[in-house]
Amino acid sequence: MGLQAVIEALPTGATEPIVEQRFTPAFIEALGFNADEMVPQFNTGAGPVDHAARANSEDNFFIQTRQNPYLYIEVKGHDSNLTEGHPDYLRTLTQLKRYLLAPNSESVQWGIITNSLHAQLFRKHGKVIYPVTPCLDCTEINKVIQDFRRRIEATPRALTVAVYNNKGGVGKTTTTLNLAAALTLLGKRVLIIDFNPNQQDLGDALNLPASQGQMWRMLTDKNADVHDSITTYTYKAPRSNREFHFDIILSDSDMVSQIDEVKLRQEVKAHALLRALAPVKQNEYDYILIDAPTNWRIFSQQAVYAADVVLMPARHDDLHSLQNAGTAITDLFPQIQSERRRIGDAGPVPLPIFLNGWPSNVSPSQTDIMRQAIVQVLKTAQKKGFNLQPYFYPKWTRSRRNEEIAKIRYMAHVAKADFLHVPAAFCFKVAFEQYRNFAREYFLWG
Repeated sequence: MGLQAVIEALPTGATEPIVEQRFTPAFIEALGFNADEMVPQFNTGAGPVDHAARANSEDNFFIQTRQNPYLYIEVKGHDSNLTEGHPDYLRTLTQLKRYLLAPNSESVQWGIITNSLHAQLFRKHGKVIYPVTPCLDCTEINKVIQDFRRRIEATPRALTVAVYNNKGGVGKTTTTLNLAAALTLLGKRVLIIDFNPNQQDLGDALNLPASQGQMWRMLTDKNADVHDSITTYTYKAPRSNREFHFDIILSDSDMVSQIDEVKLRQEVKAHALLRALAPVKQNEYDYILIDAPTNWRIFSQQAVYAADVVLMPARHDDLHSLQNAGTAITDLFPQIQSERRRIGDAGPVPLPIFLNGWPSNVSPSQTDIMRQAIVQVLKTAQKKGFNLQPYFYPKWTRSRRNEEIAKIRYMAHVAKADFLHVPAAFCFKVAFEQYRNFAREYFLWG
């Protein structure tokens, strides 16, 4: 019996055991896994997920070894409403995320929630979990399966991160550079993009000259080869004589000087950067970091459009950076998410906000002022129907009022390295440790 027929044969209001028994095996098989490649009630180390799956190798059968799962599926009954935003959906998503981040889940790269009426696919890249499709109606289940299989069978190697805040002076460029350097030192392959043609700060920080039309061709000519826009930055460690490399796409020297915003939008399509990066995202890099402009115009919008997730620095002593981070989540990113849905994607999701340049001598009164400001940001968002608490206080739970926010501490080494045109994480151990710890908190498994 085909999967469409299985769904049509399910009784109205099918309970979770019925969906689990009649629908799930056929669903997993349609995704391309055999009966000996799926394990029910797989022990994640944080509770059993309904199903885990992984393709067998010649001498390693998943049903026997139960090692290195690749896909998790969490199943619900028809009484669980999995339309996005419903409390049932949010609970199910929280449950799936807990399993995906559990001790036995390092190898898992995909997760699905379904109740046979709806299904949604999630990607796990290190610690980062993000939706790659909307929660889809399963009325035409074969189209859903085709979409899921296409994505799973061509799993991209890279996570694309836009670094953005609609407020200047919060350290977007510094974060991009030093996060790239730390990830490089940790053995990751990294590409960074100077996507602020008005200022070109990223290239300036590395003492690299602006490109001469390569970025414009990359964005406007669908036949252009993105590799023509890529330059390699090399750092040679003075003591060990070792060399470390990451790649960079530089802004053009005069890309926007003679073109107004209306003409830019005619020339540069909304999906231009996303399209251009597709060939290198698949196999060449582990991380692609986009240094986005401060404003909310074409280049910042394109940077966010091309991203899987958005990393937002703010400052404890800059009210507008906190307010603008909240506004970006409630007002700006939904615009891009709506556009991405038109091509069947879920669109970028924001990561928790972090505080950049946190000084060692912040007084309790200053901290209280910042927290009071965040309370107002949360209240403003709540009036718009958004709960921003997970973005400001990701460790907050009902039982534990944890107001901890991720921080990168102020370091004089960063300013010193700027004069040297070198990422501080490359040449100062204390800077590397800061950004290594930050990378581990946000991105890296273990």
